[in-house]
Amino acid sequence: MKVIVINYSGNVGKSTVTRYLLSPRMNNSKVIAIESINSDGTEDDVMRGKQFSELLELLAPLDDAVVDVGASNAEDFVYMMGKHQGAHEDFNYFVVPAVKGKKQTTDTIKTIKSLVAMGIPKKKILVILNRVETDDDIRDEFSSLFGLEKADNTFVMNDQCVIYNNEAFDQCKDLGVPLADIVADETNYRALAKVAKDAGDQEEVKRCVNLCLLKMIAITANKNLDQVYKAVFQ
Repeated sequence: MKVIVINYSGNVGKSTVTRYLLSPRMNNSKVIAIESINSDGTEDDVMRGKQFSELLELLAPLDDAVVDVGASNAEDFVYMMGKHQGAHEDFNYFVVPAVKGKKQTTDTIKTIKSLVAMGIPKKKILVILNRVETDDDIRDEFSSLFGLEKADNTFVMNDQCVIYNNEAFDQCKDLGVPLADIVADETNYRALAKVAKDAGDQEEVKRCVNLCLLKMIAITANKNLDQVYKAVFQ
């Protein structure tokens, strides 16, 4: 499966969707970042939106891949895809992360309309609501998107495709450790914290307690992502 994650707006959580939701559940698929500057320090392949032909060549032999299109390159990317007749057919889905906020919503709608104008069918344009609080009324917070979906019927929205705000994402990014690794870590940090306390090593106590707490919220985040992935690709 080959998926493009795109939004004309920045700060909508494309990296969260790419690295935590999609790639780990797509056979740890290759991530290709379309960005002028690889600002997050990762080692993914990076190319500008104008280098579309090179992207198609890179993707051709791959079974699974996620293309993370940075906001600064999104319009160039869509323009170049439009110049390559039928290129969008090489991709299974176009995932559009959306967050609350007037500007971000305006950019999200613009992104969706650009994809629709290219002839991409409804079933391949999927909106994922991101950074949602558990007590949010999503129909109210994202009323413009739900209204557009009902009026135009050109893309897919699902009440179950909601990534809830969770500190685990930022903490994993800061640590440089994948969320899945935190979830799979079987270290007994409670026991280690006790040993460190008995030894008077307060720094180690703090580290172990923080990792214990991180695993708790990471498990919650991972279960949420499992549910979203199932809802998106059911």
